Parts: sequence; C-alpha cells; structure tokens
Amino acid sequence: MGDAKRKKLAGRAEPSTAARYNELRQIFDRLGVDCSRPGFYDDPRFLDEERRNPLFIETYAEWVLSRERTAEYDAMVRDVVPRLAALIEARVIRHNWNGACIAISGIVTKTLDRLGIWNIPMAGSASIYVGDNSRHFTIVDDNEGVGFDTGHMWIIAPPYDVVDTTLHYQRWQGDAFQSLIPKVILADRTDIVKARVQDVVAPDIRRRHPRDQDLHYKLFRDQRRILTMFPARSFVSGQADIRYVPAGIRVPDGPLEDINSEGRAGVPAIDIWREDIMREFNLTD
Repeated sequence: MGDAKRKKLAGRAEPSTAARYNELRQIFDRLGVDCSRPGFYDDPRFLDEERRNPLFIETYAEWVLSRERTAEYDAMVRDVVPRLAALIEARVIRHNWNGACIAISGIVTKTLDRLGIWNIPMAGSASIYVGDNSRHFTIVDDNEGVGFDTGHMWIIAPPYDVVDTTLHYQRWQGDAFQSLIPKVILADRTDIVKARVQDVVAPDIRRRHPRDQDLHYKLFRDQRRILTMFPARSFVSGQADIRYVPAGIRVPDGPLEDINSEGRAGVPAIDIWREDIMREFNLTD
C-alpha cells in the first residue's frame, strides 16, 4: 500500500501496524509502564529497560507511529501544532536563536507531550535541493567543528511527518539559499524515498569517495536498520526539494524545566512555557 493511500484512511492502522501496536502494548504492560499519555519514556521502569537496551527508546517511537488516530485527534493536532510553531518561531527571531535545533526540538517535543500530542524527536540529515544547487545538514560530517553536533533535528507528530521550526534558522551566514527554505515546516504530504549518499554524507567527504554510492551505509552503519522503521521522506516547497533522513531518536534528558535552563542562547524552556504557551492555550497549571 502506498503512502498516499495510507493517508486516505484517516489515521487507521494497517493490519501489520496494528499487530506491532499490540506487541508493544504487551511489552509495556509487562514492564508496568503506563503508555496512555505522551512522554511515558520518562517512566522509571521504561528508563530501567532503556539502560539495559539503549535502543529501547525506538519502541516509544514505534508506538507513536502505530497508534490508531481519530479524526478528532488529528483535528486537535492540526490546531495545536501550528500555533505552537508560531510561538517558537517568534522566540527564535526575537533572541536571534540560530543553529539551535537540538534545544528547540527538545522544547517542542516536551511541550507537545504536555499538551497531549504524540510526537517523536528525530535526529538525522536534512538536505535541500534546488536545481543543480544544494545545501546539507548531514549526520556524517567531519567539518562541523568543536562543540557542534552533526546533522539536524525535527519532530514527527502524526499526521505531520515533519515539524521543523529551525531549518530556516540554521547558521546560513548570509547564504541567499536560506530564502528558499520555509520559515516553519509543517509537512503532512510527504513521499517515502530511498536515502541517497548525497542526503546523508557531507559534500567534502563525498568528494573523497566520488564513486561510492553506498558510502552512507559504510560510514553510518546503523542507517539501514533505522530506515526500515523510520523511512526517509521528501517533499517539495516552492523550488526546493527537501529531504529528511532519520538517524535515531533523541529524547531530551530531564523535564521541560531543565531544557536550556542556563539560557546561554535564547531563553530557558520554562520561560517560553510560562510566558507564551500557557497564555496561548489558556492553561492555568
């Protein structure tokens, strides 16, 4: 069944997906983990299992993707996510908070958890192609420099395949290419695509191995396995073909209060929650 046909089913799970959902529920029930609310990866029993198996966080991501959704739930997501994205973008602009995809993705995922929206914080590669030109934020890159992480981060929040409030606000350093990137990406009509070497490996490294089309699988050996669960996706925005290739789940350590708590760039996450989000969503606690 194609991705387009799946979307026509309005969130209904395919039989194989439903079977996996039931398997996951049995796993969480056996551990005594309450999986009824977003963010249950912070349950102490979940964390204990994750210490034994660092890849256990992927079961949470599978749970998010395999859950059957209702039309009412999807309508809530389509109301909440754009409003939250607008608040986050305003903060990025206000504080000149460029190149902060890790901190901001952490803020978004923890906020969505609190608002009852199931989501996955995903690390990986983001590449943008316009004609013969391209720009890359790749997971395989040896030129980022000390103190910088490779690649990019975004959120998956079904029915949105990609929620990204930071790609436009990376450190473009005056590159006119930035104007071709949407300021906020809320993509719900993406295509599943094959991850290519140019989507995953930085240009400087590829130039040293010009004929190796499997270089991404050799340099990032877990890539094939991850893509079997979380496929690469592509969509077109204006002139730009934008491709996201997952490389792994990256959940923030600690609660929302701990994210960017020192505020060396931007502001602490809890300030955004108290000053912007509580007011926007009429929250009292």
